[in-house]
Amino acid sequence: MILILQRRPPLEASKGKKNIKLQKQHNCIPDEHYVQTLLAIHGFEGELERRTITYTEWNESVTNMEKKGWHPITFSYADAGPVQIKRIKDIRNVYYESEYRTEWCRNNSTLAPCFLIARKFSRGAAMRLLSEGIVSPFDASSIMNLTP
Repeated sequence: MILILQRRPPLEASKGKKNIKLQKQHNCIPDEHYVQTLLAIHGFEGELERRTITYTEWNESVTNMEKKGWHPITFSYADAGPVQIKRIKDIRNVYYESEYRTEWCRNNSTLAPCFLIARKFSRGAAMRLLSEGIVSPFDASSIMNLTP
């Protein structure tokens, strides 16, 4: 299943400014919490971990976060092979550099993979994941319109 989520702008501009102030107080990327929010809305709040489930590699070209230099790296075709995906699936802890702490990923008390999804893939990378069955079996011709 492929999920596309979009953020709507706040109805009141003042609320958007308040959210930005809150986000600046923490080393937190708001996109990381969409899936948890969606699941909580549908009644699964008690089953969620309080951390991101989205794997993202960041371009940390600017060390001062105030300059907004961080951007998610786009995975290319070469970056989307079985070895790279297994490496992401095998991650069991996250080190928070700004807080000097390691958080082990658990489901209740059992160690678990940290990430359910990953972002940001180029079209070529996505097609490789699908066509090579790296994620799950997929027939690319099923999405093509083959009728004249």
